[in-house]
Amino acid sequence: MKLKKFNRHIGVILLASSLSLSTASGALAIQTPKDNGLDSLGTSGSNDEISSGLSAEANSAERSESSSVLSVTWSIENSGDSDAYFTWPNGSTYMYNDPLFYSGVTIKSTEENKRYHPIMDSSGECLCSGNASIDFKERIRPGEQVAYWSMFSVPSDVDTITLEIPGFDPIEDIPIS
Repeated sequence: MKLKKFNRHIGVILLASSLSLSTASGALAIQTPKDNGLDSLGTSGSNDEISSGLSAEANSAERSESSSVLSVTWSIENSGDSDAYFTWPNGSTYMYNDPLFYSGVTIKSTEENKRYHPIMDSSGECLCSGNASIDFKERIRPGEQVAYWSMFSVPSDVDTITLEIPGFDPIEDIPIS
């Protein structure tokens, strides 16, 4: 039974990895986000006791030219004195197969003020960093910044977004490249 579940999770990872997103510089494939040297498109502080000592940062918002798929890389930094366990931003709006930890991260279009949730694949899995993802990391050590990713389907005329990560203030006016 565990092998069957593992194989399903590997299938989600392979599906996400096989999505061919073309950008001006060529093909964009989902990769394990790096955790240092990230660009910053905006930062946000904690707005809840659960995220005390942590900050959020938007690192990239890249759209494919051939579709409406938007890949958003975001990160969490621990400026506290002890390990932080970042597992609470799971979504309850959509019924993903497994309660993926980061399915609650959403975006809003600046122009329409419309909220978008992470894409769900045909197996009901969230296309986002989470416990089914190869880059899943729930423990963030003091001084460490960890990158995560989420994929959304947005109209091609949306040029800027607001990133909403539960436990943090929204990060506004993120340009889509």
